[in-house]
Amino acid sequence: MKVSIISLTCCAGCVSSFLNAGEALLEILSEDFEVVYSPTFADLKEVPSVDLAIVEGGVGTKDDENLIREIRAKSRILVALGICATHGGITSLGNMFALRDLLEKEYSLVEKTQLPELEDLMYPISNFVDVDYYIPGCPPMPFLIVHTLKSLVSGKEPPRNQSVVCAECHRKIIPAKLDRLYGVYEKESDPTLCLVSQGFICLGSLTRDGCGAPCPRSGFTCFGCRGPPDSMMYRVRDMYGFLIKVIAYRTGIPSETVKAELYRNPFIFHTFIFSKFQRSIAREKVI
Repeated sequence: MKVSIISLTCCAGCVSSFLNAGEALLEILSEDFEVVYSPTFADLKEVPSVDLAIVEGGVGTKDDENLIREIRAKSRILVALGICATHGGITSLGNMFALRDLLEKEYSLVEKTQLPELEDLMYPISNFVDVDYYIPGCPPMPFLIVHTLKSLVSGKEPPRNQSVVCAECHRKIIPAKLDRLYGVYEKESDPTLCLVSQGFICLGSLTRDGCGAPCPRSGFTCFGCRGPPDSMMYRVRDMYGFLIKVIAYRTGIPSETVKAELYRNPFIFHTFIFSKFQRSIAREKVI
């Protein structure tokens, strides 16, 4: 199987996660994959036709848009790798501001003339081309990437994760009576209890499983990088309202107080990131 690995506007963390698969990756490359195009590793000018294209990053420039259209035309299967490619991701936080304001704040007049032509917003690749499979995550776990690629090589449909991160976390969920919410560095967490029940803002109850819950298992809150599960994509229209209800129920804090505290917490932006594009991929193949 001939493969392309392409990076659009991103931090390259998803391809790095792919490489971190170690021996499992070497097994795939030696037996099943022939990487024929990957600007990260080799300086090739022509985009070849391939069986599989793996794309990380969102579309933030006109060059990104032109490239993803060419990649789609020259690939039989297109996989969006990571939350920037699948939903817009961290890079789409800039969408909250006017493009002109961002440029004026970050670049001098001289530097602006050297920038590529920018899109008006940061977009997931599905806004421009049809995507066959989505592997969300920031970044996706190496084992998840490898299992998906092995399924594709064997001609099978990759398994689709449809539950939430809480199902993999195994912390005990109990109703509590708290006065306020806490940042992750404000107090030490109990390793056996649900982080939300302890007053931390954890998005595991709204986030697709499949990652193994490494963040909440280690005491850090889930920030929603896998996007919403199927049940929410089809039935929940107000992700923000759902999050408020979950936190209010588990902490005993009034909903209005929870809402006010969420506005002051940077993690809430992640709910906007992964819910913004959830309708556009609701019937697609999210892994």
